[in-house]
Amino acid sequence: EIKRKSAGKDAVLQLAKYVESVKGIVNREIRGVIVAPQLARGAQKLLATLGLDFKQLDPRKCAEIIRKTETKKLVDFYL
Repeated sequence: EIKRKSAGKDAVLQLAKYVESVKGIVNREIRGVIVAPQLARGAQKLLATLGLDFKQLDPRKCAEIIRKTETKKLVDFYL
């Protein structure tokens, strides 16, 4: 689950539903991860309780990296 802004309890519960849904379809371990700039108050405890993870990501930094890579050609990565 990727969020542009703070991820709250509603996002955590939504991710938990996704994970449970996918577990019913596939026959392997599923890892639920919320990716957002930050977590809202109370969301961390709920994540831990549900066995889900959080990874912090800065949207501005991502946009900067994308802009840099847009100016490169494919051959630039092989030289």
